[in-house]
Amino acid sequence: MPGLWEKAYKFISENNADKIVGVCLPPRSNHYFYTCGIEIEAVDYDTVEKGMTLHTFPKQKYVVFKHFGPSNEIPYTYGELWKVFDRGGYKIKVGMPEIEIVKSNMFGKEETAEYEMEIWLPVQ
Repeated sequence: MPGLWEKAYKFISENNADKIVGVCLPPRSNHYFYTCGIEIEAVDYDTVEKGMTLHTFPKQKYVVFKHFGPSNEIPYTYGELWKVFDRGGYKIKVGMPEIEIVKSNMFGKEETAEYEMEIWLPVQ
């Protein structure tokens, strides 16, 4: 994933985006599809480069959590989130993406205590 994020960061920097969006399908699985990019309101096909893809998803209700600390601790955060998720009686909405949002000012801080990101879990 680090290579994917580096490539996305280059695109985001060139396009002045304020955040990067990571998408996991299906969520809560050891085998999932992961991609990252930017959120857009409309498609400008002239800016879509070779190797890029466009994904659309229907509106969905999410429970949003925050991760604070180095990125190598994200798996621990997910483990804790799933405990809270289960205790809270939430049910995953099957087929909907799990989303990670990182503000662009976090690039370069991935291994520091300052790093933070949002984790959005789809619920029924």
